[in-house]
Amino acid sequence: MTDDQRELFLTDLWSLVVDEDELVDGQPSWIESFFRGTPAGEIPAGPTSAALHRVLAAGVDPDDLTDVVRTMQHEIIHNVCQLLDDPRMLGIRGERRWTLTVDGDPVDELHSSLDEHDPSGRHGEPRGRPVPARLPGQPLYARLAVAQARAGDRLAAVRTWRAATGDTTVAAKTAINALLGDASD
Repeated sequence: MTDDQRELFLTDLWSLVVDEDELVDGQPSWIESFFRGTPAGEIPAGPTSAALHRVLAAGVDPDDLTDVVRTMQHEIIHNVCQLLDDPRMLGIRGERRWTLTVDGDPVDELHSSLDEHDPSGRHGEPRGRPVPARLPGQPLYARLAVAQARAGDRLAAVRTWRAATGDTTVAAKTAINALLGDASD
């Protein structure tokens, strides 16, 4: 077994995990793929597509949903690697053993190397995103921008505001400052 074989397998596993940065029409691409072909304003026919539609209609941030899905997918591929390395790590007892081979050579030590191949560079950890500020009546982008500003990242706050509204940098700063003033009252 070579390290190259292990790397190829782990890279292939990570390629199956949703891409958190790929967008189609402003939606994470994995979500958009469930709605593709559904006319605007209609509820998708498939049960998973319909469930996604309901979750998003309830106001869940698509990026938060992507973080949850990606974390669960990471856990699954990590468990598959443990199952192949040693089922006892998962509490599975018995004589059954699985072996991944390439051209007859075993590929092992998968679970301990998995996170090194995370394309995000975060070693399987979710994105660190601010929790939206509590500002009743304000849209999500405003609550996120205020949370980012409070955390000391004014540049991210302005980017968040501008991406959602199309405002100029000056207008975004003014609006965020006004909300920061309201939030501290």
